[in-house]
Amino acid sequence: MKITVPPSAHRWTRYAALGAIAAVALCRIVPHLPNLTPVGAMFVLGGLYLGRNLAWMLAPLAGLLISDTVLNLAYDGRPVHPERLVDYVAFALIGLVARWTAEKPLAARVGVVVGAPVAFFLISNFGVWLGGGMYPHTLTGLADCYTLALPFFRGTLYGDWLFAGLGMLALEGLKARETQGRAAIA
Repeated sequence: MKITVPPSAHRWTRYAALGAIAAVALCRIVPHLPNLTPVGAMFVLGGLYLGRNLAWMLAPLAGLLISDTVLNLAYDGRPVHPERLVDYVAFALIGLVARWTAEKPLAARVGVVVGAPVAFFLISNFGVWLGGGMYPHTLTGLADCYTLALPFFRGTLYGDWLFAGLGMLALEGLKARETQGRAAIA
């Protein structure tokens, strides 16, 4: 008689992370509070739970690109906005840092959840200042860019912290449960 071991915690955790990423992408499309879109959470959860090689980044990137295309088409009929390239770089960096901390202690992983929206705010608004033509390329212009973006920052903080935090709690709980199940079988 062959004993069947349930799927590994890693596999179920990946499925759950993919589901969370899909839900986040949908959250961007449906009506929501201003900037309360947990896009950074997609990249944090992807980096922490989807695997070791860089192929994991395809899931959050696909969620971002699909939801961006839908939103862009609804907004002005253009599927792509090249000025968002800096945002994509910021999200990729967030995902890479999350991947780097995936095997680190819990405090480091929580630090990524806390720091992701801050990093996005700093990088994306620097990109707006640098390439948008909205602000003069002076220190005062840079300060104005960051200052005027502060009202949008609150939604980003809440969205990323809420979704990445809850996602992390759920996925860590799933990993612990599956690990205990495997230990009981062994």
